[in-house]
Amino acid sequence: MLEISHVSKSFGDMQAVRDVSLRLRPGRVTAVVGPNGAGKSTLLRMACGLLVPDSGSVTLDGRPIASYGSGLYRRLSAVLEDSSLAYMSLKGWDNLDYQGALYGFGRRETRERCAELLDMLDLRRHMDKHVDDWSRGTQQKLALVTALLPRPQVLLLDESTLGLDVVAKRDFLDAVHASLADGVAVMMTSHQSEVIEHVADDVVLIEHGQTLFSDTFDAFMKHYAVPGDDAESLEQVLLGIFDQESASDSDQTANQTSDQTVEGHDHD
Repeated sequence: MLEISHVSKSFGDMQAVRDVSLRLRPGRVTAVVGPNGAGKSTLLRMACGLLVPDSGSVTLDGRPIASYGSGLYRRLSAVLEDSSLAYMSLKGWDNLDYQGALYGFGRRETRERCAELLDMLDLRRHMDKHVDDWSRGTQQKLALVTALLPRPQVLLLDESTLGLDVVAKRDFLDAVHASLADGVAVMMTSHQSEVIEHVADDVVLIEHGQTLFSDTFDAFMKHYAVPGDDAESLEQVLLGIFDQESASDSDQTANQTSDQTVEGHDHD
């Protein structure tokens, strides 16, 4: 399965990810949570080979993902925020057939592989229309079908339900959940706490690119929830964590400013 081991990534002077490790498990969803700028998307993009870590490694079944070449994407698929299809002016069927051909599948095999998902996501009624006339939620559903077309071992989701209405979101997550029965390992990022509550088995919390917590969802809630408040939601828990981190950052900034002021007076 996919293993991320001690990866770090910087962009200029900004270190986006610092020594993060995690291992995905078949049939389970690992949610990576954290505030904006925590390094979640950078981590996911390293996991699917779009970014190369400055240090550390990403392996699939014990092999570096780079060693698979283009064959990696028969084993690993991703649906990213604002996923767009290659040819928005084509109809749904044409896009699906094209994606299948890239994997070496004929039209019949492509459609057979996707038949159950198309029904589950209520996509068939749209497939004869041009994709640029579809809603964003419907486009995201087709992106998920395309991602699951090769029947990958690993599925990576980066804010893939953002902007979907409640029905589209439900259908999307139901399809993701159904893939777990086939042993797919899922890694996802989302700022939508209800999405994480619906599907996450494991949680990795990162802040300033560093891992603060990594364990099961239940262990996460037990660790961070207010003692005695069994009804506390994930959103409330995350707000408590982020508010605490924000206050800590503010105190640190204030202390640094105070130290600089004292140093300035000393020089005077």
